[in-house]
Amino acid sequence: MNSTHDTDRPQGPGAEPDTLSPTETSKKDRTDLRASLTVFALTSLIVLFTYVRDLASSLGDGIVTARVRFDDAAAAPVLSTPNGAHLQTTSTTVIDVPTDTLSPVSVGLLRAGEAVQTFGYLTALALLSWIVVRFVRGRLFDRGVIRLVWVTSMVAIATIIVPMIPRTLGTNMLIRDVDMNEVLSNAPLGPEFWYAYVFCMVISAVGVVLRIGSRMARDNEGLV
Repeated sequence: MNSTHDTDRPQGPGAEPDTLSPTETSKKDRTDLRASLTVFALTSLIVLFTYVRDLASSLGDGIVTARVRFDDAAAAPVLSTPNGAHLQTTSTTVIDVPTDTLSPVSVGLLRAGEAVQTFGYLTALALLSWIVVRFVRGRLFDRGVIRLVWVTSMVAIATIIVPMIPRTLGTNMLIRDVDMNEVLSNAPLGPEFWYAYVFCMVISAVGVVLRIGSRMARDNEGLV
């Protein structure tokens, strides 16, 4: 495999190079890594398709979606089934509200939250794909890969936090618009928070492993 560096930036005296000689990978390893690239590409298409489909549906129906919870003083709605059973909704639920009853700012903020979250997902998947490309080229322990892992973890954290800002503002304004301040309140955390949190923990662990591997690889190159 070609051993030229990906970057030829000048190094200062005694400075460690950003790149190392490529790590040999077997054909099976490269096949597995390319399979991961395919999965990331398909996942990106699914994320984009789902967002566009849901946006088109909500625009066509003239609704916007918000996550809310019922305050302690308010009784959550109870559904009656044909056999007489009573089903009470949970304290946190998702509601669809007609946009003609809301201010344009409320609608815009809620839609912006969904758009920012989708963009975050796509950015994280693109970064993961680039990391895998570097792996396929044998650049497992280069500082460039370690930086990419760090950036990916930051993007994942931003994907959790940043969409909450317009979503929280939009939901609070929605509750005000429909005059339900005494009944509903914003529910900022959804199940995607925990998925993204676990992803951040995993990618952080990968970063630690790569840093340790990078130090070992540099020590080994110094002995050759």
